Amino acid sequence: MQIAALENASGLSRETIRYYEKQGLISAPRRNASGYREYDQHTLFELYFVRKAKWFGFSLDEIKVAIPKLRNPPEQCQALHAALMEKRAEIQAALIEQEKKLASIEAMMSKLGALPALQKTSE
Repeated sequence: MQIAALENASGLSRETIRYYEKQGLISAPRRNASGYREYDQHTLFELYFVRKAKWFGFSLDEIKVAIPKLRNPPEQCQALHAALMEKRAEIQAALIEQEKKLASIEAMMSKLGALPALQKTSE
C-alpha cells in the first residue's frame, strides 16, 4: 500500500509516518519501480504498536528499542511482555497515588464545607 492508504488505515498523518520511518520506529518500506514507497501490513501493525505504546506512556526511545523485537521470533516478545508488565505496575502505582490524593481532596472539601456551619453556631 502507498502512503495515502497507510495514512487512512492508521489514522496517522503522512508527516508522522515519515517521521517514524526516519526515526527507525517502523520498517523501511520497499520502493516500487516508480520509486514510490510500498508499505505492507506489518508496517500498519508497527504503527498500531507505536500509537498504543505512546498512549501507555512509553517514550519514543523506549519504543524504538522494542520495535525490532516485533520482527523477531516469539521469544523476543517475552522482553516486550516484561516491559509492558513494568509499565502496568508503574500505572497501577500512579493510580494508587492519585486515589490517595483524591481521598485527601475530598476530606479537605468536607472539612471546608463544614466550616460555614461551625462559624454560624459560634456567633
